[in-house]
Amino acid sequence: MLTVKQWIEKASWTTPDITAPTGGGLLNAQQVKEFFRVAIEAAPLLKQVRSEFIGSPKAEVPRIAFGSRILRPGTEGARLGDSDRIKPTSGLVTLSTVLFKGEVPVSDELFEDNVEGDAVADTIMAMVAAAIGRDLEEIALKSDLARTGTDTGYTATFDQFDGVIKQLQSGLPGGQKLDATATTTATALFGNMLTALAPRYRQNYAGLRFYVPFTVMDIYQGEVAGRGTPLGDAYITNNTASQLAFRGIPVVPVPMLSGTDEINAGAVNYSQMAILIDPQNIIAGYHRRVRVERYRDPREGLTSFLPTVRFDVKVANPDQGVFAYNFSP
Repeated sequence: MLTVKQWIEKASWTTPDITAPTGGGLLNAQQVKEFFRVAIEAAPLLKQVRSEFIGSPKAEVPRIAFGSRILRPGTEGARLGDSDRIKPTSGLVTLSTVLFKGEVPVSDELFEDNVEGDAVADTIMAMVAAAIGRDLEEIALKSDLARTGTDTGYTATFDQFDGVIKQLQSGLPGGQKLDATATTTATALFGNMLTALAPRYRQNYAGLRFYVPFTVMDIYQGEVAGRGTPLGDAYITNNTASQLAFRGIPVVPVPMLSGTDEINAGAVNYSQMAILIDPQNIIAGYHRRVRVERYRDPREGLTSFLPTVRFDVKVANPDQGVFAYNFSP
């Protein structure tokens, strides 16, 4: 005969009683009301360069400079000879914007069934905008018309113009392109790059920037932290990435300076590069600003998010800048 306690135990309805496959009714995993937005790479470079919004597919930005001495020995009461007169040199930076498009189709059923409901459209719009910023920075930095369809890595179809890296590689004077294979510290790397910059461009350190991969920033932060000073302690214990500087020049990590590619069958390692430049020397021209439109096609039951942009990027003064490569301490 069962005791009272045994009857109570027998009558208890416990979790195993409603667990599949023999039972039924266990609550599914709880879902919150919003998607977790996975972070994507930021675009710090394009936020700092000079942006021009132009009214035609092509635009010309005038450039003027005095590249030689103006003064000459003078004679009292006499003007300088014709050969001693100096005029400024001028030129044009031509922007030829290129069209880029995207499409993100979303079905009616997904709008009905997802955890955010119709509000998911706002999530998609925000994330599309952030992703476009990342893509534009990658295009602006890595595009290279020498890349072929058989090269691995970066998509060759993006190569509609030569980007910043290619323009620096081909346009800078030889002494401002540094092979850093033998350089063993980030401190030495930055010092060599600054030394290679022409003195006339070193009058305003605050306007310059070191654009580096995160690996180089981590190496430099470790070097500063190892100095055994209060500043070094701060670089160990605090998030000071946004405050890193070398001789007053901010050190800016660029997520897109990462990975390896091929260009015309030659290996390229972006994580071993570094750029010293005034960001205002880089011009991003937009004939069409970034635009994201929604279009619903009832025949397919789809709402498409359609981003478009027309832009180009140019290094305005090919003499102002330093490009380092093969830095792998």
